[in-house]
This record gives sequence, C-alpha cells and structure tokens, in this order.
Amino acid sequence: MNHLKNAQWMKNRGHHVLLVCTKNSPLHVAALKCELSIIAIRKPSKHYAFLSAFLLQKILLRKGVEHVFIRSTFDLSLAASLSFFSRKRLKTHYFMEMMFHQQKRQFFRTLRYASLTSWICSLNYMKSFVLRFTHVSAQKVKIVPSGFDFSTLSHLPKTEARKQLNLPQDAAIFGMIGRIDRKKRLELAIKALNELKNEPFHLLIVGEETPDSKDTYLDDVKRLISQGGLEKRIHFFGFHEDPYPFYRAIDALIMASDFETFGMSTIEAFAHDTPVIASDNGGSKELLTLFPYGALFKAGDFLSLSAAMSQLPDFSNQHLSKEAFRAVFDHERVCEMVETSILSLDS
Repeated sequence: MNHLKNAQWMKNRGHHVLLVCTKNSPLHVAALKCELSIIAIRKPSKHYAFLSAFLLQKILLRKGVEHVFIRSTFDLSLAASLSFFSRKRLKTHYFMEMMFHQQKRQFFRTLRYASLTSWICSLNYMKSFVLRFTHVSAQKVKIVPSGFDFSTLSHLPKTEARKQLNLPQDAAIFGMIGRIDRKKRLELAIKALNELKNEPFHLLIVGEETPDSKDTYLDDVKRLISQGGLEKRIHFFGFHEDPYPFYRAIDALIMASDFETFGMSTIEAFAHDTPVIASDNGGSKELLTLFPYGALFKAGDFLSLSAAMSQLPDFSNQHLSKEAFRAVFDHERVCEMVETSILSLDS
C-alpha cells in the first residue's frame, strides 16, 4: 500500500506513472480503484526472474519508462534482470521496507545489488546496516523518509472517535493496530495490562488475522485475556478502511513488536498528536529518539512495557514539535527528495 500511495503522489506531481503488480493481488485490486496505468503480470520467480524480466523490460521501454521502483526483496532479482536486459536503460531503485540482521555479501547478492541504481533507506540506522552487511556502494545508498499526507488527518474530537469505535469515554485507552500475528506481540500488552489492574487502563486492538491463516495466535491471545479476566478492558475492532479515527480515540499507541524496520504507525500516531510506546529497537528507537513523544521499553519484556504504560500521565508534559515533524515527513517534501536525489541519477 505504501507503493500505491507513492505512485499516486508522483502522478499528482505530473509524472507519468505505470504500476506493475501481480495479477489479482491485493495491490492489483486496490490499484484498480485508482486512476493509474497498470500492468498486471504473473508472479515472477524470486531468484531467477529472467523470462519475466526480458518480456517486461520490452514493454516498459516501449512505454517510455526510465525508472523502476521496487519495495520488496522478492523483486530484487526482477530488478537486476530488468537492468541487465535493458542494458541499464531502465534505472532500478530499491526502497528498503524490510530489515536484515546478517551478512548479505554472497557473490550472487553482490552481483544483484550492483545492478541497482540506488538503494533507498527510510532512516539512518538502516543505511548503517546496509553498509555493514552488504557490498553496496555508499554512493548508491540514499536516505529518503517514508512520507505522510497531512491533508488526510482525522480531526474528530476524541469523544466522537470513541463513540464510533464503541469505547468508554472515561478510560485511559492504549491502542494497537495492524495485522494480528505473532510478530506484533499483542501478548506483551495483555500481560502488561494485567500488571496494571489497579489502573483505569483499557486496550483497543484494530486489525484482523491473515485470511485463511491456520495460525492459532488469535485464539491464544483471547485465552490469555480470559485467564487475566480482562474481557471488559480489551476491545477488538477488526479491520477498518479508515484507521485515522483510531489514533484520535486512543491516549497512546503501543508498538510491541520486537523490531520495526520503520514503523509507519508511529508516524501516523505522531501526526495525530498521539504519543507512542515502542520497543527499543530499529526504526521505533530512532523515531522516538528524534521525536521523544512517548516512551521506549525493553523489547520482549512485558514488565518494562507495563512500566512505560504507567508513565502515560507524564506524556502530557512532553511536546512534539509539529513543525519539525512535518518538515521531515510531509509527502510533498519526500516526493521532492525522490525527484532531486533519485530521478536525477545518471547511473
């Protein structure tokens, strides 16, 4: 969805944008609702996408495409092959969405990465990881933050937002949002809430399981809630088309996963003037260091999380510099950075 948003933003700025996506994928379905030119292809091979790339590069060159942007490691082979078959007439750029924590210096990876025109990181710590664990040239690694369209902000009063989500008006409410899976560590927040039974704290969980998932994680979470007698203090709301009223309804966002590469939910929370409690790793650590609005807790430690949650009254004494925050993450500025530092690259 980040890919789709960025495609729309660049189109709105006057660029000719052609979206390539896997046929019948969620991206394809969502893109059909937008006024974008689309090429729907069969899912290419992860490591040997030679035929797909050969056919696709012919189409792209015929349509006058000069730059190809990818966001998934799955598409790195495709991007490398597009560069090779087009004799570098197609400049390929990788927006890094997922972090790695081990060496990526194997010969085939180095060869693949060398074909990229640029490797784009959202935060400084990501760039340091890339330079440490790969042979990617430092000149190719750029920092362009993920953008946020501030014109889409929700301005609902908290009382109305809570009414829409069927939440108590007089409680202090923490929120968690996103796909319900084990990586989100919902159990940490539930255990932390159990430690704070004497506080008027509630938890709102917005999201749903992966369709057709055979994982029992949601059942495990509900069992944990029942064991703690927390049924009246934990609220589920499922998937929501417009997530922004969620940020207006809660008093603080919890990012409990052990590691967030960037943490777009943190940016969305800050944009709605909502503090964030997050694990002290990765993107969350850098974002809360840059904009100390909320608290960090020790990753995987529910007691540390409960201590951070108990600091909620103190968050009112913190101040988020909205001007400085917007200056970094405004989507128009991010698009300008892509235009000036990425699209202008010659090789």
